[in-house]
Amino acid sequence: MLTRVEDPSGATAFRRNRLAEAELPGVQPLVERGLRVARGTAAERAAFHAGYVSVAGDPGVDALEVVTELRRVVLLAEAYLNAGEPLPDAGQLTEALRPYHGRLTVIVRIRFHPRNGYTAVPPLDLRLGTGFSMQPALEVRSGAIEDLAAAREGQPVISGAIVEGTFRAADEGAIQTLVIQVNNVYLMVATVDLSRMP
Repeated sequence: MLTRVEDPSGATAFRRNRLAEAELPGVQPLVERGLRVARGTAAERAAFHAGYVSVAGDPGVDALEVVTELRRVVLLAEAYLNAGEPLPDAGQLTEALRPYHGRLTVIVRIRFHPRNGYTAVPPLDLRLGTGFSMQPALEVRSGAIEDLAAAREGQPVISGAIVEGTFRAADEGAIQTLVIQVNNVYLMVATVDLSRMP
């Protein structure tokens, strides 16, 4: 990227902003592949996204979705299409991907036992890994799922939550285990099979 600067003589010069232009390792082929997917038909894109969604075996987990760097490129490109704008070029997508580089996001829809009667989403701890190597989430965001029919004293009961955990990118050929702790006690477990994702 070129940055406009003025030298002491008042003349305008341009210098390279090396930080902004720094290449993200291995991103160029990934961005080009993501653009190819984004240029496909709506049906082809839907089939691509379907590979990142699974139903977990734990009764407390309704659904699980993974956003890898490749899928993030496709989602970023689709945001342009949904806004009625032309697809961005590879440079724009590379820059947009920068905050997510080396990151993997897991979005999970969980259900709390009705006896808990939560009126707010309890503290949640997410960990991802294989065997004894479990990494904590770098960031956790959650949104409540309310059960209005079970309201108590005019306040809705929280029947579940949509939770988004961001982790350092995991080995894409591995089967990972996602562990969710509620109030540092209750465990929900889900399998994240990265080897089956496009």
